[in-house]
Amino acid sequence: MDNGTKLQKNRIFIVLLLVIAILAAWNLRLFWIQVAASRSLTERRIDLVENSVIQRAQGLVLDSGRGDFADRNGVPLTGTAQKVLIVFPIHEEETADTSNAMDRVASIVNAPLSAWQSFVRQLKGPAIWSVSGRPVPLTDAQAAKIEALGLKSVRAMTFKQRYAERQPASQVLGFIGQNPERITRQFTDQFHKGELQLTSKIGNAGLEKTFEPWLQGIGSSSVSLFTDGLKRPLPGLDMRQIAPSNPYYPLKVVTTLDSGIQQQVERTLERLHVTEATVVVLDIRNGDTIAMAGTPAFQPEHVDLARGNWSNKALKAVAPGSIFKTVTAAAALEEKAVKADETFECTGALGKYGFTCWKKEGHGMLTLEEGFAQSCNIVFAKVAQRLGGDKLEAYAHRLGLEMPIGWSGDVPHRKGFRQWDAEEQGQIYAAASDKSDEGALVQTAIGQRDVLMTPLQAANLVVTLYNQGKVASPRIVREIRFRNDRLYQSFPPHELEQAAKPIKPATVKRLLGWMAETVEHGTGKALRTAKWSLAGKSGTAQVPLKNGRPGENHWFIGYGPAEQPRYAVAVLVQNVPEGGSHKAIPLFKEVMNILADRSEK
Repeated sequence: MDNGTKLQKNRIFIVLLLVIAILAAWNLRLFWIQVAASRSLTERRIDLVENSVIQRAQGLVLDSGRGDFADRNGVPLTGTAQKVLIVFPIHEEETADTSNAMDRVASIVNAPLSAWQSFVRQLKGPAIWSVSGRPVPLTDAQAAKIEALGLKSVRAMTFKQRYAERQPASQVLGFIGQNPERITRQFTDQFHKGELQLTSKIGNAGLEKTFEPWLQGIGSSSVSLFTDGLKRPLPGLDMRQIAPSNPYYPLKVVTTLDSGIQQQVERTLERLHVTEATVVVLDIRNGDTIAMAGTPAFQPEHVDLARGNWSNKALKAVAPGSIFKTVTAAAALEEKAVKADETFECTGALGKYGFTCWKKEGHGMLTLEEGFAQSCNIVFAKVAQRLGGDKLEAYAHRLGLEMPIGWSGDVPHRKGFRQWDAEEQGQIYAAASDKSDEGALVQTAIGQRDVLMTPLQAANLVVTLYNQGKVASPRIVREIRFRNDRLYQSFPPHELEQAAKPIKPATVKRLLGWMAETVEHGTGKALRTAKWSLAGKSGTAQVPLKNGRPGENHWFIGYGPAEQPRYAVAVLVQNVPEGGSHKAIPLFKEVMNILADRSEK
């Protein structure tokens, strides 16, 4: 091969190498462009997904899906559905019409223009137009005017407000809130399944807590508005509402309360400016709770459980004073410790233990019946000396004291279920007390020393007497129903199982008669002007006030109408400065007048 041929072949080889290099570079460039394009597309897809998620995260919950409470007649106690104004942070097309329309929204909802404009500017996500933290309800006319404006950034929609601004029976219902510790401890399975998160709101007190397993819903209802990067509604997506579709859930808890009576009692407490009071109204036939109210009132949405500023005082045990004389009298009659015509002398003091009567000059000669009507301490101290501490405590048990009495029982999947939250059992003697100590005995006989009783127990004591000594177990919830109103679970009324037999019918009849005498001729004479004829027993217990000064708990328990009893009522006014007029009697009268008026309707 000559040199010319060799040189030509070398040139061809070099050209081929150059072509190969150019093609390789070209392919690399194409590959890079493809990768970059793919990455860009992926990023855009990720951005779209993220924006979608962000938009969904900004969606507004219209209904938590939690079950609600109703009164005995089906009247809702929680979960009021109302039209509200929802504002979305989206950009309308900038025209004079849309600008004026947004200002017209403020006029329609009677909002100050400056406050409205500030609210709209600061929106980070969809929000409800509210005043003082509460959604402003819209009338049908206001909702129609807002929708007629055709704005995409505002909607008139139905929102479910769990608690009213003045929530009826707030101490009974309790409240919901976050409680991560209880979620992980009590609802472990639901937490691991994702049905509950650490931020989920659950019942923290009252019926919201005890009925939590039934109140948990199957999902919330929400609304979202999908937008592009410039916060403009996306065609075809726009606003979307998401709600679970199930004819059975959420469940509805039907209480024994009468919302009309409940709210009238609460308004009466406010009108009388009673600082610290509790009222319990029971159906005298079976112990069902008709009303349960107290002051100070509590707003479930502004309760700080950590500070302990929530409590249902109807379930808290305090010194009962002379209403406990009902127990001492029952023991005396059952044990025949007193003869029918026997009299006792009250000179104002017992002569030992520093024990005195509330009437310093004394009552003179009294029978046990007269001593009950006049609430004479000396008569009951002398009777207790014959009975002894053990028998006094035994009869207190037979009448439903020193034990939780609220409805409890086995229901499917929940053994020993208790309807009431944090009910106290009260006491007759403290653990360290000597029942053989006569000084302690005479104080116990008049409801002082260690004796503690809840207002629920006090009202149920009257129910027990009316029902021939059979101790009812008061209900607060009658049944649970599906969303379509079919029955899910009932809680039938029942009595407490007691080891000892009830007191004799003859004893019951005499005690009820003595309660009538208390109103006719005794400490309850101020009740003779009530709309119903009434019967009952007063009580005053000495207690120390927070400032160290002596104070009193004022009680009145009783029933009405006296001829055909329908209601048993306990009234407690706590921590009254010593020496003032009896605060519980006029309040008892007001409550009974409410019941009389309602019975005529």
